[in-house]
Amino acid sequence: FYNYTVTDREDLDREGISVFSKDESGAVFHTYSCYARGIDMMNVTYQYLDLTPRGRDEDGLEWVQAWVRYHDRYQED
Repeated sequence: FYNYTVTDREDLDREGISVFSKDESGAVFHTYSCYARGIDMMNVTYQYLDLTPRGRDEDGLEWVQAWVRYHDRYQED
């Protein structure tokens, strides 16, 4: 489940930002959510990559951000 949609993707750790507000009675309201490409502005790295000639270099990739290498998924040398 991601971005209010059932998904069969195996990568369960996905980015997202949600904002909540609590009123005087204690009721909590979900006022805003943003997922995937919508939160680019929160990661300054993407802003710098977008300034480079090849940008994020995602053309031809299986999915956007396939170029990301997770710190815990490197192959051992």
